Amino acid sequence: MPSRPPVSMGMYNPDDHRDKSKLSLIKKDEVKEEMSKTMAETELRIQGTDEVLKLPVMTCSTVWDVKTMIADRLGIEPGQMTFITKQGPFWRENKDPEEVRRKISVKGIKSFQRQRMQYPHPIGVIGAGHIGLRQAMIFMKYNEYNFVIFDRKDKVGGISWWDQANTTSKLQTETGVYHLGWDETLPIPKHFCYPWPSRNELLKMFQESAEEYGILPYCRLGTDVKEMKIEGQKADTTYELTIQNLHDPNAQEERLMTSGVMLYPGNLSMPRRENYKGEEDFGGCIAYGMFDEFGYKEATGQNIAIIGHGAFAVENVRTCCEYDCNQIYLVCRRKNISCPRFVSWLANQSASALSATLFLKAMKPMYDLVGFDVFTYYAVQSNAARTSTSITQKARFGIGDVYFCAISWGKLEVIEDPLGIKRLAHHALYCGNGRKLDVSCILKLLGFVGNPENDRVMKVKELVGFWVNDDPKRYLVAEPVSVMATNFGGTSFSPGAIAWSEMGMWFMHHPKDWWDKVVTTGMMPRHKADESDPDSIRPAYVVDARHGTTTMVFIGAVIPFIMDRGGVETRIKFERMWAMHPIDWFVDQCKQDWDHYTTKFRKEGRTGPEYPYTKAEAHHYLDCYREENRAAHEKVAPELFKYYESLAKGEVKPLEESQN
Repeated sequence: MPSRPPVSMGMYNPDDHRDKSKLSLIKKDEVKEEMSKTMAETELRIQGTDEVLKLPVMTCSTVWDVKTMIADRLGIEPGQMTFITKQGPFWRENKDPEEVRRKISVKGIKSFQRQRMQYPHPIGVIGAGHIGLRQAMIFMKYNEYNFVIFDRKDKVGGISWWDQANTTSKLQTETGVYHLGWDETLPIPKHFCYPWPSRNELLKMFQESAEEYGILPYCRLGTDVKEMKIEGQKADTTYELTIQNLHDPNAQEERLMTSGVMLYPGNLSMPRRENYKGEEDFGGCIAYGMFDEFGYKEATGQNIAIIGHGAFAVENVRTCCEYDCNQIYLVCRRKNISCPRFVSWLANQSASALSATLFLKAMKPMYDLVGFDVFTYYAVQSNAARTSTSITQKARFGIGDVYFCAISWGKLEVIEDPLGIKRLAHHALYCGNGRKLDVSCILKLLGFVGNPENDRVMKVKELVGFWVNDDPKRYLVAEPVSVMATNFGGTSFSPGAIAWSEMGMWFMHHPKDWWDKVVTTGMMPRHKADESDPDSIRPAYVVDARHGTTTMVFIGAVIPFIMDRGGVETRIKFERMWAMHPIDWFVDQCKQDWDHYTTKFRKEGRTGPEYPYTKAEAHHYLDCYREENRAAHEKVAPELFKYYESLAKGEVKPLEESQN
C-alpha cells in the first residue's frame, strides 16, 4: 500500500493525515465523535520467541503507525513485518489501516534489537586521550570488543595533558563534567575532593580508569599510524593501516587490516607561530609556553609579557602567579571573554541551556572588579536592553578567577592594542601604539592550529559532519574551535566526548543509516581544508562551533538512539554536578582559591578586593536560571524538571537518587 508519513509514537496526530469526514462512528453530515486518542499500551511478541516489546500507543493508532515506528528503529522496511492476533481458535493477519490490537505476534523479524554490521577485521581507534578512552568504554558497554587503540605516547591521557599542559596546569572546568566514568551505569567518582585537579592528578585518573575499565588490553601504545590504504566500497570497505613501533627504532613497519577507522587527534596540537622584529636583540627567554620549553622558574621575580588572550593565555596567568612573577602584562589585539568559575558551574549544572544573556549577566560581579563591561566585547551581539544576546568568538573561553584576581590586585595588566607588537629590544617590548614594556620573558600564546598530517593519514578531501568524504566508517573528531551560541549548556568536555563516541559507534554499526537517512538529505555541514594562507593552513578536520552543533543536532533528529541518549546525558550532567559540587560548597572552594592568591599578593605589598560572589548572590543567579529552566522544561519535560528542582532545592541527594 502507499507509504504513510513517518511516525514517532507519542507525537503522531491522526488529524494531520486523515479525512475528518471519515472519523465519525456513524456516517453523518458532521463529525460528532472522533476516534479515541486515549493512551494505551500494546504488547508485541516476536513469533516463536519470548522476546516482548511494550509500546505506548493511542487507541486510534493503526497497525501501519506501529510498523513504521519499529521499522525506523530497526532500519528495515515496514512491509517486512506482519502483525497477527488470535481470534478464538484462529490467527488473523491485521491489515495496515486497522487499529492496533493490545497483544500482537510479529512475523518477519528475528528481534526488536537493531542488528548491527559484523566485520571481519577490528575497528581501529587512533588516540588514547579522553575521547579515545571514552570510545573504548562505549564499545564495551554495547558489547563491541573487536577494536584496537593506537597512540604514540607510552601512556594514556592524550597530548593536551602530556604535551601542552605543564606541571602546574589545572583543569579549568569542574570535575563533575570532566571524568572518564561519566556514564549513567557508573558510580559518581569520589576520589576528587577538589573541583580543579592538576595535570598530574588528571593523568593518574586516566591511567587508573583505563586499568579499572579493562581498556589497556586493547591499546597498542608507543605506536604510530603512518599510512592508510582503502579498498572496497560502502559497507565492505576495508582500511589497511601501516603502523610503526616507536619503542624500537629498528622495528619493521607492520600492516593491519581494519574494518573502520576513528581518529581522535586531541586538542589542536601545534602553536600558532609569529616572529617579531628584534627577537635576536631581546636577551631574555622567548617561548610558546608548551612542550615544557619554558622554565617558569626563570620568570620568578621578573616582569613577563604574555601575548594572546585565549584560554591557554588565561591559564598561563595563573601559572605565572604560582611562580611569583613580578608584573604580568597580557598583550592582545582584542579581549576575548573570560569566564569566572561560578558562571562555568552555572552552565554545567543546567538541565536546559541557560541564555547567553544570563550567562553574561552572571559574570557582572567579577567584571565590575576589573572595570570591564563584557557586553561591549567584540564577541557579544546584544540589543540595547541587553535582553537578547548571542556570542561569536574565535577562541574558547578561558575559565578561571585568577585572571580577574590578578587584575584587580594590580598583578596583571591587560593591554589591548589592535596594532599588536611593533618590535622587541633588549628586555623591552614595544606595542603598536608606542608603549614600552620592560620585561625579561615573553610567552607567545597565540592559539593553536591543526596538523595537516591528520588530514593526510585519513585521506580527507572533505569533512561531512565528522565523517570523512561521506564514509560512515571513517570518523574524525577534534573539539570544534570558537564559540557561536545564544544558549550555553556547559563549558566542559565529557558531555561532548560521550556524544561523539556514541555517534561514531552508531554509524560504524549501522552504515546503512548514513546513506539512507543522512546523505540523502544533503543537510550535513561540509568543510574542506583552507590553504589560502601558506603560513596558517587550516585542515579540513578543524571545524568551528556552528559546524559541530549543526552536526550533533541533525544526527540527533534522524537517529532515535542519539536523541534518546541526549536526554539521558542531560540528566547525568546536572546530577553529577550537584552530587560533586553543591552550590554553597562550590562557592566556598572558589573563595578559598581566591584567598590563596590574594595571600601571595599581600606579601608583595599589593591590595585589592575580596572574592565577589557571596552565597546569597550565587543563589540569586541560580534562581534566575531556575526560572529560565521552568519556562523551558516544566511542560515539555515535567519529570526532568521536577527532578532538577529537587536537586536545586536540596530535597534529594543525587548520589542516593542514582543508586535507587
